[in-house]
Amino acid sequence: MKFVRMHYKLFIVLLAFWFLLTLNITLENIIIGVILSLMVTLATHNVLYDENGFLYRGINFFRLIKYLGVLFIEIFKASFRYIFNLLSHRYEPVIFKVELDLVDPMQVGIIANSITLTPGTITVDIVGSTIFVMTLAKPGTDHALLAKPIKARFEHMLKSKEDKS
Repeated sequence: MKFVRMHYKLFIVLLAFWFLLTLNITLENIIIGVILSLMVTLATHNVLYDENGFLYRGINFFRLIKYLGVLFIEIFKASFRYIFNLLSHRYEPVIFKVELDLVDPMQVGIIANSITLTPGTITVDIVGSTIFVMTLAKPGTDHALLAKPIKARFEHMLKSKEDKS
């Protein structure tokens, strides 16, 4: 019974998402949606849940909305920077690392995906709380200078009160 209590919300969200994606309320579609939602829900055991409950703490909704707003602004600004960098021919590809103070893999993943969404930067690898990023930069640019804006724009917005202390 505890298993059902822990997973029913995820099942309902997945099923609702299925209906939103398919926009089809036929008997076959309902059966397929229930089966797929059930399979995904069962597959999340020990990934999202364990015997003690939910493993992911979550992010404050308003903090997430603010984060998405900043992300869209950064994407817009980075597109113009990237065009300038390409046209100037004074930049070369550089790989640097960003050491995050976050320990939650979900938050690290959100930042890594945000980096990849920003034009001109690509997340190459993630090791623990360290993200390896490729971007265009002037030859000899200090890697700490490249990592600082990423930490300043993205990391502080996802930190919880416990992480900041």
